[in-house]
Formats: sequence, structure tokens, C-alpha cells
Amino acid sequence: MVAHGKSLGVAFLAPTPPPVMGPSIATRIVLDGPIPGDLRLFHIDTADRRALDTLGRIDILNVWNAVRTSARLFWTLLVHRPRLVYIPISQTTLGYLRDSLYLLIAWLFRSRVAIHLRGGDFREFHDGCGRAMRRWIRFSLRHVDGVIVLGECLRPLFTPFVPGERIHVVSNGEDFPELQGCERDYARRDLHVVYLGTLMSVKGVDDLLRAVPLVLAHHPGTRFTLAGEWCGEDFRRWAEAFVREQGIAEHVRFAGPVDRAAKTALLREADLFVLPSTREGHPWAIVEALAAGLPIVSCDTGCVRESVLDGCNGRLVPMRAPGELARAIDGMLSTPERLARMSRESRSHYLSRFTRNHFRSGLFEALRDTAGRPCA
Repeated sequence: MVAHGKSLGVAFLAPTPPPVMGPSIATRIVLDGPIPGDLRLFHIDTADRRALDTLGRIDILNVWNAVRTSARLFWTLLVHRPRLVYIPISQTTLGYLRDSLYLLIAWLFRSRVAIHLRGGDFREFHDGCGRAMRRWIRFSLRHVDGVIVLGECLRPLFTPFVPGERIHVVSNGEDFPELQGCERDYARRDLHVVYLGTLMSVKGVDDLLRAVPLVLAHHPGTRFTLAGEWCGEDFRRWAEAFVREQGIAEHVRFAGPVDRAAKTALLREADLFVLPSTREGHPWAIVEALAAGLPIVSCDTGCVRESVLDGCNGRLVPMRAPGELARAIDGMLSTPERLARMSRESRSHYLSRFTRNHFRSGLFEALRDTAGRPCA
């Protein structure tokens, strides 16, 4: 561990908002609160302020951002000599090659390295790479000192590459005092189903829209609100056209991006939260839904199953199955007493695992533990 009386220096590579997305939300939570006295963070902001659809592209600004971040990391290590470098790791070839630059710089200065996967598809990424890239990934992972994942069920992503004692679980967590005391009347006929997230196919928005007419056939008073930023004009045009063609415009509202106040109002008004995403790590939207005491319907991807306990505080449905999604929503809307019980279970589960203190203390302890290990 860290020597008594000395601060552990950490070069902390992480993006801040905007754009508002999982990694930048986590960075804000870390930096907005007090840093423990035995830690000293040297934050290096890796944010790209452009729209989400520029992520992963090969363009001059992405190259410039990588070069700028590398230069700032080199300078931080040269001047401050932090013991540890914290690097959120990518699940794409270009992103991993970019992050490899940061790994090489850290190794040049003989700093320990903690990588943080904020997703759940690393093995699919690795297995889909060419032979040379797979070899580089395996080699680089053997030389990191700690890996942080978002849930217990994501440990196996790295067990073939990293000793188990180097893998740390840190779930997302935040405080939402404005979501305390939400009370709902589940006996109403006009129950409100809410989706929060980027409006894109990979998040299952198209599956949710296809499920809406099936739900309305049994629950004609149900309202659906989908809030978030559109990812691509083509998908937006398809979604809006689908709603018109199906004659469900009176029941479906696209709310656009929402700030915290508007999001709070939406969650307090909601009766059921739906996120039928096909690719996740541990979605912040589900943490918010838990804090609001909402029953949740989602897909078993990433570590969602650790937040949505099937049959307890929600339902897990197959991916890309609008019919199954509709049946799950229909079944929950048909049993008000079950919705009320699931609402209580969601709030209790949130308080037990997903508060700000759980997240921050878990992350700081993972950094301490990684810095205290012998170099890989």
C-alpha cells in the first residue's frame, strides 16, 4: 500500500462533460467530491466536445486529441512523477491503439497502470481482431497492474489475460436526493413508460417502438416518453416515420436531450423504466431508475443483471425481441401490486449498492490496491 504520510500520485486520464455519457459522468462524480488525503489526482481531460457520432472516426481532430493527451501525460509524469496512471480502455481497434500510446508512456516512466473498462464487450472486441492485434492486446494486458470492471459478471472478460487478484469491481453510483420519496398510483389506466439514453438502434430504441403497438392493444391509455440525443438523422427520420405510420403519435413523445431537472421530473412522473439495449456495461440510466424506485425492463447485457434482478425489481428480456419486450411490459402493467413491490425493491437495491459513496470509495480503493502491487 501507500507509504504512511505520503500522497499517492495518480495521473487520471478521463473525459469530462460535454458530451454527457457514461465515462464523463463518472469523471464528474470523482472530481466534484473531496479527494481522500492519501491520494493526489493529476487530471488529464480526454474529452472530445463534438457530437457522439464522431467517436471512433479517423479524422484530424481525433488524432490531435490523442497527440495532445499523450503530450500532457508525458509532461505530468516528467514533472510530478505519479506512482500510478489510470486509463479508461477502449473496446475498438483504433481506440485501443490510441490507449496503447498512453500505456507505453506510463511504462517508459515505470509507473504502475490501472485500466478501467466502462463497457461489457471486451472479449467480443478481442476475439474479432486480427492475429497481430490479439497478440498485442494479450501482451499489453499482461503488463498492467490492475483492471477495473463495472460488475462481478464482467470479471471473466479479463481472467484469461490478467490474474484474478488484479481485477477490481467498481459499480457506477451517484446520489439523487431529488428522487427520494417518489409515490405512484399503479391502479391508473394511463401509466407512463420512460426510456432515457441516446436514441439509436444499438440501445434498442427501434425494438421499443415496435413493441408500443403491441402494448397499446391491451393498455390503450399507456404513454411512452423517449428522452435523449438522436444519434444520426437517418435513424431519427425512420423513428418519426414509424410512429406516424403506426398511428401511435398520440402515445409516443420524443423529449430530446434533458438536463438534470427535466430528467428528475420525468423519472418522478414515470411508472416503468425500459432500456432494451443490446450493448452496455452498467448504464447510468438504470442507476437513476433504481434511485427513483422504478420497476425496470431491460436486456441481459453487460452487468445489467446485477441491477435488474429478474422477477424481483424488474424483468430481463431477450435482445432484439420486440414481442418479448411487449409481453414483459404488458405483464407488468397488468399487475399493479407487482409494480408497487418492484418499485420498493428497486429503491432498496439502489441504496444497498449504487450510491455515490459506493462508487467513489470503490474506485479509490482499487487505485490504492493497484498502486501497492509489485510492478507487472
